[in-house]
Amino acid sequence: MSAPTPLPDHLVIVCGHGIWLGGPALGRNESEWLIEGYKAGETPTFIEHIKAGIKAVADDERAVLAFSGGPTLSETPLSEARSYANLAAANDYFGLLTHEMTTTITAAVAGAAAHPLHDRILVEEQALDSYYNILFSLVAFWRRVGAWPARVTIVSHAFKRSRLVDDHCGSGAIAILPLDQRVSFIGINPPNLPAEFGGASSAASTAVVSEDKSKAMQGAHDVLGHWATDPHGVGHLLAGKRRARNPWKCDQRLFVNDTERQRSGLLTRLVGGDMEAIAEGSPRPWNN
Repeated sequence: MSAPTPLPDHLVIVCGHGIWLGGPALGRNESEWLIEGYKAGETPTFIEHIKAGIKAVADDERAVLAFSGGPTLSETPLSEARSYANLAAANDYFGLLTHEMTTTITAAVAGAAAHPLHDRILVEEQALDSYYNILFSLVAFWRRVGAWPARVTIVSHAFKRSRLVDDHCGSGAIAILPLDQRVSFIGINPPNLPAEFGGASSAASTAVVSEDKSKAMQGAHDVLGHWATDPHGVGHLLAGKRRARNPWKCDQRLFVNDTERQRSGLLTRLVGGDMEAIAEGSPRPWNN
């Protein structure tokens, strides 16, 4: 009699940054994407994030991959996470995953094909910022597996490492501890970043950085200070940014009901009546 397959204990999170609508180029033509203007030229990086997440799961038989990101753009109800999962499936998981597909997912846009969802992939469609990319993905893993992950790997832009790992996962916020042993980061930057954010330092390269991208990058830098003083993102500014990214009124509660909430072991609080956050000073069940 063979030994039972061990439960997954490693959560890999790919943070969404755009929405792939489907198309014959399988994501390699930027016209198939919905993105903000300052993200022009970044869609190949999004594909590299997807591939990096799939590879991390392929390299660890106890890993589960969560594509994370809600429906952030008013043009479509399709979420970032669902579109990433669609792209991964449409590209046959880039030849990295070969296990049986168990369910079907369908892009919520006219003419988009249905794609099989790999049995080691989660689609987390509620997160509206980087903090909740992690927190909602933790809950999604717990809901699927019935236990909290022992390890977490985050895939995003390299320049966001400090925010995602040190701020969001650190002791003052989500608190996945000990941080240096349980949280890993895979950073792949988009092209044409200002030099101070890891872009090319030559004058010729720096000159092609758009004004919109420079402003966006400065905003990403400035927001670090807000997360430092408001680590759960429940204050007026950060919660307001989240509400502004929610044109489809995506549910921002962590749990579906009180029974699930109590079973999770995570103590939470409501924020403004429409969001749920970790209760201050409460124990983190993923550290037990």
